[in-house]
Amino acid sequence: MSIDLKPDRPRAALAFWWQSFLLPGGIALVGGGVWNALGLPLGWLLGAAIATGIWAGIGRPARAPKPIQRTGLLVVGASVGLWITPEVARQLLGWLPVMLASAALGVALAILVTPLYARLSGLDKATAYFCLLPGGVIEMAEIGEGYRANRAAIAALHATRVGLIVTLLPAALFVISATPSMTPAEAAQPPLDMVTLAALLVLCAAVSGGAGRLRMPSAWFLTPLVVAGGLAGSQVLPSAPIPQEILVIAQVVVGFNLGAKFQQATLRMLPKAIATGVPVLMLIGLVAAMAALAVTGVSSSGESPATLVLGFSVGGMAEMTLTAQALGQNAALVAGFHAIRALSVNLFAGPLWGRLSRLPGFQDSPHA
Repeated sequence: MSIDLKPDRPRAALAFWWQSFLLPGGIALVGGGVWNALGLPLGWLLGAAIATGIWAGIGRPARAPKPIQRTGLLVVGASVGLWITPEVARQLLGWLPVMLASAALGVALAILVTPLYARLSGLDKATAYFCLLPGGVIEMAEIGEGYRANRAAIAALHATRVGLIVTLLPAALFVISATPSMTPAEAAQPPLDMVTLAALLVLCAAVSGGAGRLRMPSAWFLTPLVVAGGLAGSQVLPSAPIPQEILVIAQVVVGFNLGAKFQQATLRMLPKAIATGVPVLMLIGLVAAMAALAVTGVSSSGESPATLVLGFSVGGMAEMTLTAQALGQNAALVAGFHAIRALSVNLFAGPLWGRLSRLPGFQDSPHA
């Protein structure tokens, strides 16, 4: 009689998902609930991110399946798009020159600080450049690798950048503006019914999948925003919120994904790059905020300083848009700023470095 010694594959798979997603996902949910109960800004997202970041930082696995990651971004993107009315669409078009200027400022700041950051961190200049650009984590890591930059360093610094901005900026704006998490008009608006919401999310998922295959940046966030915004702006769909319970789950998923990037192995590999990167990133963020306040001072649009600070900020697109929603600011305008920046950076980051790398100040010394 033979004995089958093959491992129990279903049991092993269940153990893997329990350790890497279900358990840390539960911890993220508890962290978000605690943060939200304390009345802190962007509670569900930040609490989930902090709890997951601690879990990953002590060496525990944390990884959400791609369909869940994408669904979280898709819900957040659609929720912003549903607030786009014809008036908001016209407003976004009017702000386009400022959006382009904001994108150019983010790239210019990264270029100016690249030599200094490379010297302080010990990284090569190509890696320092792609670390500081205000683009997406995955996109910058992939583009940078094509120019012989350190992919791990780029991913670590971008996770640090987003985590730093998302943690500090909402708290600062919350204290300064003391804005409620939802405006009275939003609170009075009934949420979208479940049948319409399901149909919208299926349509958004189909279009996002196609956009992702075409390598569109932030496809699973930006595409649902455009689809839902187009339908709401043309009044095919009402400008109504997504049910709060669904949006809370989406925020926890986004927070989980952010916290999971702070893996212990990455943090140990690049301690100097991260330690020196924090003050550099704070400097860039401060200059961007000052530029936003300057635009507010000369603009006659009546847009709030908090909205423009969030739009000019170098945080993540989904996170900054959610922050705008939580603080009662113009989330559609903030998303527009970040969408223009993401498209610009992803399109021009590589060719721009091809030119910069020929300049003496951006070349590594032979003994570096």
